[in-house]
Amino acid sequence: MILYYVYRLVTWLAPFVPPRLGYWLCERVGDLLYVIARGARANIMENQRQVLGPEAPDELVARNTRLVLRNLAKNYFDQFRLWKLSDDEVLAMAELEGLEYLDEALSHGKGVILVTAHYGSPELVAQSLAVRGYDITAVVEHIQPEPLFQLMCALRGIHGVNLVPSDKPMLPILRALRRNGVVGLVGDRDATNSGICLPFFGKEARMPDGSVQLALRTGAPLLVAYSRRLPDNRFRAVGRPALYLEKGEDFEADVRAGMERVLREMEAFIQEAPEQWVMTVPLWRTCPPDEGEGA
Repeated sequence: MILYYVYRLVTWLAPFVPPRLGYWLCERVGDLLYVIARGARANIMENQRQVLGPEAPDELVARNTRLVLRNLAKNYFDQFRLWKLSDDEVLAMAELEGLEYLDEALSHGKGVILVTAHYGSPELVAQSLAVRGYDITAVVEHIQPEPLFQLMCALRGIHGVNLVPSDKPMLPILRALRRNGVVGLVGDRDATNSGICLPFFGKEARMPDGSVQLALRTGAPLLVAYSRRLPDNRFRAVGRPALYLEKGEDFEADVRAGMERVLREMEAFIQEAPEQWVMTVPLWRTCPPDEGEGA
């Protein structure tokens, strides 16, 4: 609950901090976390090492880890001030590329499943899509304590994004697709430990397969997208052409094949700027060495 009250205080203060000063302070916070948050630093370094490869210099891994923590602090700053931003200010914070792919996918009338990663700022881009008139439903991790979860939901839903906890029934998600809405999920962390083990950056990791299962069961197109923080702290969001998955006789094989297509697209954009991948938990400890081979 202490964290909840800290978040409440920062939520009240953040909108009154000039953005230029706020982002500078976030960089200092990230630098401080690099020194004192040893567990998070070690986890990020482990993840960065897997992405960069075993031959990457230690200095590069350390640099990227520091930048990840800076970007994470900036993401929270953006979230904490969302409630004071006007629709026009939200629009100005993100330039969107590939909306034609989203519109084409929606033209089939089955809704769209939009998959992204903990990369850039998915929350802010979801707000930008909602302000543009898209019906956005985002699946979010149900963190504790409950008051903190409700506070974060209030911030993330302020501009019209509908939020569904990941541990609740899927009915709101199905309803969103039936009304031809967009359902957003992150596809790079299996918070419920219910996914499947697949190669990701050359090593088995347990990945959430709910997006692919949903696409196969509903016929909704699946679209991979990502956002990237720019030097001026705005975002460039990029949508890829939709994937149209077909269900055959072997559902498990279809899920694996669909997930492999999603993961290859995620690898491509993460590799372009690994320091924007704000993954703070160890991703490659979730599969026994031989589990992925027979999954």
